[in-house]
Amino acid sequence: MDVVLMRLALIFLLVLYHAFAIHTGGWLPPYTTFEPIPAYDWFGYFTHIFRLEAMTFISGMLMGYKYLRKPEAVKTFSFITKKVKRILLPCLIFGIAYYALFGDLSASPLSILYDLINGCGHLWFLPVIFWCFLLTYLIINKLPPPKYKYILIISLLWLIFNPTAMLPFGLGALGRYYFYFYLGFCLKQGVVEFPAANKKNLVAALFLVLISCVSWKLMREYWQGDMGFVERMTRFVVSNCLHAITVISAVFLSYGIANKSKVIEFVQNKPVLVTLSGYCYGVYIYQEFILRLLYYKTSIPIHIDAYLLPWLAAAITIILSLLLCHVTLRFRFGRFLIG
Repeated sequence: MDVVLMRLALIFLLVLYHAFAIHTGGWLPPYTTFEPIPAYDWFGYFTHIFRLEAMTFISGMLMGYKYLRKPEAVKTFSFITKKVKRILLPCLIFGIAYYALFGDLSASPLSILYDLINGCGHLWFLPVIFWCFLLTYLIINKLPPPKYKYILIISLLWLIFNPTAMLPFGLGALGRYYFYFYLGFCLKQGVVEFPAANKKNLVAALFLVLISCVSWKLMREYWQGDMGFVERMTRFVVSNCLHAITVISAVFLSYGIANKSKVIEFVQNKPVLVTLSGYCYGVYIYQEFILRLLYYKTSIPIHIDAYLLPWLAAAITIILSLLLCHVTLRFRFGRFLIG
């Protein structure tokens, strides 16, 4: 039930983040005279500060839960082949559709293939998740459980210094996200434990989130300009440390709230939430298609007030994404792709 609630919250934040990306600089303006709203820049930032990392954490937690219940099913190579079908195949199929709609069709075939393998648009995250599963699969097949805690330390150092950041095919981002995947895995294995989710600890986590994430954003905005190698590396490491504090605190906060008995009871009494949780993968796939079509392929943005536009776009996107998921899951091939 905790996963149900966290998934729904995170996918909602995902849609909001992309809807407000026209104000954060993440996406191009929808028309030439569009003026971004500074307050929406901050709002868009707050919807994004821990979302991808928390989604990665959930994936690791689910793998850890499955390994706890059916270890042999996770240790066999068929586990990886299933992940290829579940993650990489949709990445390629929907990537072709994404490139056909929004990509540069005049580019060379090699360039197009490179973009497809890396993951077009928002699909870049899928190869990263696949590498997380594969690396953890290798760890549990090569190392005994007492060694797991050392991998957690190594993955944290990898996150902070990330010497592999420039690698292609999702490997560059693996260093940024693997720690959170493995943290979720280790949490279910009992290798690590979160502090008690009491009021004092939750308030402290919220305080850490606010302080560290504001510091991180301000630092990235004002610590710029010409810098030597040492200063660039210092900025890189400090930025990664601040972001890690933000994410770990936010993950603990969201996980702690989601595991409150009253919250779990609420979710259990609302079967529709469990059903909607099963749509989250499909919503992730469809939402950017809808938003980009709305912003860049229609005249709607020109006729809507800039303050209202992202809210309206988010509402339209959520409704259409859910409808598309419902229709897609009625077909066998659709269930194969996003089920």
